[in-house]
Amino acid sequence: MRLRFAYTLAAMFALVGVASAQPPSPAIVVQAKPVSRLLTDFKEMLRQIGGPAQGDTMVKEFERELKDTLGEHGFEGLDINRPIVAYSELKNKPEECGLVLAVPVTTEKEFLAFLGRIKIKAVAVEGKKGLYELDLPDDEFFLQTSHLRFVEGGLAYLTLNDGEPTDVKKLIPITDLVDQAEQSLVAVKLYPGRVPAKLVANMLDELDQVAGQLKMFLGAGQGADGKVLKALLEQGPKLVRRYTETALKEVNEIDVKFNFDPATGDTLTELVVMPKPGTPLAKEIAATKATTNRFAGLVTKDAAGGILLKAPLFAKEVQEIVAALLEGGQQEFKQGDLPQSFAPVVDEIAKGLIRSVKKDELDAGVALLGPDKDGKFTVVAGMSFDNTTELEKAVREAAKPADLAKHFEFDAAKVGEVNIHKVPLTRLLKEEALTELSKVFGEKPVSYVAFAKDAVFVGFGPGALDAVKAALETKSAPAPVLDVSGNMDRFHKLMTAIDPKAAKMFAKHMGTADMTVNVLRVTIDSGTKLTAKVSLNVRVLPRMSFVAEGATGGTTTFEKVGDKVK
Repeated sequence: MRLRFAYTLAAMFALVGVASAQPPSPAIVVQAKPVSRLLTDFKEMLRQIGGPAQGDTMVKEFERELKDTLGEHGFEGLDINRPIVAYSELKNKPEECGLVLAVPVTTEKEFLAFLGRIKIKAVAVEGKKGLYELDLPDDEFFLQTSHLRFVEGGLAYLTLNDGEPTDVKKLIPITDLVDQAEQSLVAVKLYPGRVPAKLVANMLDELDQVAGQLKMFLGAGQGADGKVLKALLEQGPKLVRRYTETALKEVNEIDVKFNFDPATGDTLTELVVMPKPGTPLAKEIAATKATTNRFAGLVTKDAAGGILLKAPLFAKEVQEIVAALLEGGQQEFKQGDLPQSFAPVVDEIAKGLIRSVKKDELDAGVALLGPDKDGKFTVVAGMSFDNTTELEKAVREAAKPADLAKHFEFDAAKVGEVNIHKVPLTRLLKEEALTELSKVFGEKPVSYVAFAKDAVFVGFGPGALDAVKAALETKSAPAPVLDVSGNMDRFHKLMTAIDPKAAKMFAKHMGTADMTVNVLRVTIDSGTKLTAKVSLNVRVLPRMSFVAEGATGGTTTFEKVGDKVK
């Protein structure tokens, strides 16, 4: 366990470095803040994940493990106030590719001792002052010998997989690699034009071969799951090849950055693609419109939580994969407990969604509204759908049998030209499920559905009719690609209705602030470059999983914090 911890620690130190405006030649350059800053932010992240109840315990456990691994001397040997840089000049053959770490050190003796503490043995090369051959523990990745060389300025270069010792004149000065203006905790730069075409071609060919072998071995294509697997194995490699080849020809630089904001608890991972001016990719990125969502208005200020999704299905390969998933789900659903008369409804749902996918018009939104004056909640959802007319016809036809007709009330209400129908969604649920749902949605909760021209809306709960009416009035508006939000006060009231014991645990770990928190958000911006950002709040999502473990009667992650950190 400690050895795995040492590997994890070494990997964290390896992920550091960024290039200057005109870097010499590396295809990949990585930079991070100094180790002291990385440790400070990582411990603060642990503290916020654990929250008031267990945050300090998680930090202390991490510090204990760190001490068990590194001993009393800890990081002695590393200059933890200067950045560590990594870079790679890729070769034609994967086995010849290596990695260079430029590590700031205190003294040669102290750094050699530090390497010993993380199980890396350095053997001095006879007659070569400051040069060592490295013996890496359980090394299965690098096939050639690795070396360590100390240079002036308090630096040590670890040249991994270089075979013969790298000439000191060929080592890139750290000043040519570090971007002093870079503020990210970790930043990675990839220069596609410096990646050997032969290396890429061989890797893509190998990917095709592996996919083909898996397809034959697993018998992809038989049954619902087989069709999905076939689509993945056929379209996945095509997608990777097309994007990779485009990047080699039309992209100047690709950046990946990671940040953490202690003030908000948000982690931010950012991908930036900088195309070559005048290329088809540059024109495509420039023409990309700002992201909107047909259902942005569903998540109102009185929502306990909400999810908005704009599926980016612009790649034909992705469309084929999603279509296969929908077809697989169609078959599985029809084989369930659904009344036989509703099989055509399932078919129309699948066909309509597939048409939407092929047109790249798949928006969705869902909101949990409440609690109302009686403490109950309502769910309202919407999804873009191509040609709802046929689906509505199929629903009306399926409801004609006498045993079903009495449970439907078609044309119960109307907004503009759109009819709203009362439907018996509860008939799809088992009795024990209805008992639990009644705690949240009330006794015998009602449900309504509406088929607009370009979308389907569904409401469930005491306020379902009003929620669907309001949803039909919403318009497309700017929104992230994915947005998951929640109100801790309203969620606490939801938990109280379900299980007071779980609600107490929720309040302890999550708090009960009456404010909306962005849990997970994905945005895409375009122009002269394409920027994709993923923001995750560590104060919410990880803690929710801890609460869920405790609510189900198991041992919480907090109670097993030592094992989890290790």
